[in-house]
Amino acid sequence: MNKFTKLLLFGIIILFTFAACDDNPAGNETDDPTPPALAEVVDIEFTIPDSTELLNFTSEQVIYNDLPVTGYSLDQFVDMDYVNSYIDEDGFDGRKLFAIEIVSNDDDGNFSPRDHDYYDLAWTDLITGFLLPDEKGRTYFPDENIPNGYNVKETYYLRLYRKIDIALDGSTTIFETGAFTTEGIFHQAGNGNFYTDPGFALTNLISDYVTESPNNYEYRFTSADDDEIVFTWDDIQTGYWLITQNKAVFLSDDGTEIHSSFKKLLQIDLLEIQ
Repeated sequence: MNKFTKLLLFGIIILFTFAACDDNPAGNETDDPTPPALAEVVDIEFTIPDSTELLNFTSEQVIYNDLPVTGYSLDQFVDMDYVNSYIDEDGFDGRKLFAIEIVSNDDDGNFSPRDHDYYDLAWTDLITGFLLPDEKGRTYFPDENIPNGYNVKETYYLRLYRKIDIALDGSTTIFETGAFTTEGIFHQAGNGNFYTDPGFALTNLISDYVTESPNNYEYRFTSADDDEIVFTWDDIQTGYWLITQNKAVFLSDDGTEIHSSFKKLLQIDLLEIQ
């Protein structure tokens, strides 16, 4: 085989190699939709009580490693009244509006399940957990559906981040609102006056990670006190989430309201258009 033939054969092999890669149904990993980022700035932080302070909380017997131990339900350490005062609301449990990060504080420094790529817990998951003071001060979740990565030793902080759940086909994606870059949103308030507040477009919550076909759905907003309203995709494209106002607004180009604002937003369900 002469030199030219060898080079030609080598070139054909390379060509077929690249063609085979292009036909890979999995595609390039960089083309996969990006999952939601986590907020870095804490909204509310609670410190786990020390052994003396725990006397003011309710304990119960919990089975851990097949033995009964003293446990304290984690929900006791997140004060509802304080959370409601933070969001300037009352009459419902505002804690469900937040995702919770469990953080340790031991000789090796702070540790969080985030360090191993776990997301923060929803309130409905956190309330199933316990603090076990005699087991190295760890958190413990008897529910087998909650990974062991949330069993954090020397638990010291519970950090809360405002979040909004996006639900589609039985799957829920948590978006922490503090993870988005904000801009000044010029908007009309209920009193008729205009203000500029930090916020971001609601379309950020319907990312490619949720669906690549947002026009195929309507969007049911549910509040923490069970109010509901359904919006179209056109409506969503006029909407903004105002961080400091804790509400969604729907605006025309001049900032006037198209729909009434929606407060205490807990979840958006995607409803397929029939």
